[in-house]
Amino acid sequence: MNTKTIFKQSAIAASFAVALLLGSCSGGNKGSENSSSNTTQAIEGEEIAVLTAAPNVPPPITRKHATKMIVKLEVIEKEMEMMDGVKYNYWTFGGSVPGLFIRVREGDLVEFHLSNHANNKLPHNIDLHAVSGEGGGAAATFTAPGHETQFSFTALNPGLYIYHCATAPVGMHIANGMYGLILVEPKEGLPKVDKEFYVCQGDFYTKGNYGESGLQQFNMDKALKEQPDYVVFNGQVGALSGDKSMKAKVGDKVRLFVGNGGPNMLSSFHVIG
Repeated sequence: MNTKTIFKQSAIAASFAVALLLGSCSGGNKGSENSSSNTTQAIEGEEIAVLTAAPNVPPPITRKHATKMIVKLEVIEKEMEMMDGVKYNYWTFGGSVPGLFIRVREGDLVEFHLSNHANNKLPHNIDLHAVSGEGGGAAATFTAPGHETQFSFTALNPGLYIYHCATAPVGMHIANGMYGLILVEPKEGLPKVDKEFYVCQGDFYTKGNYGESGLQQFNMDKALKEQPDYVVFNGQVGALSGDKSMKAKVGDKVRLFVGNGGPNMLSSFHVIG
């Protein structure tokens, strides 16, 4: 499969979680080893999911039972800052890039609502890689501006998964910022840590060159040639530096949820310090 086909049809990006102990070269709990039995658990009650913009993460799930988890996510096309003096018309899940972090528990019945803001220009949908089944909800959530769609799924397999818009051309929607992470916590829960953060890489393709001021538009030719002007964490240059730095104390145990929305570039994420 050639590069153009990959960009047009898919942006299946690897995502992973990292747990580390600041100020230490060794020690720490082993990661949770869980293999889902794919059996439906009894559903008790319901909750509205807490969704957060990067680098923040919703609080850990402490309940010991499966519930009906209601997720409400809105697609918003909005102009935001790529870097000082540079604007870009992002397509977003929840008004930020990456999209809002979704946290559910293994066995939860997820009732997913996707709305498309009335001021948007294009239809959108969502493909959640945590969904077992073809398309990850994409067919059920094709949503015109000013409308809302809904579908339900059982979170069968614990893990950290990418989600993205799957409206054609898929690569273009992803390259404009339509990706995020969904965590399905194992029913036993995750080892306790002091801090959790959300980091997601993406590559952007603009008419102007890197740093060229003003409102920049998407450039399909550069995207097809895999020639990004910006490869960034959390949607913009400097999103994790200066006043926006992720902060922890020496000795804190930190968990990072790290993803790569793409659509083209690999991520070699690593922590120094």
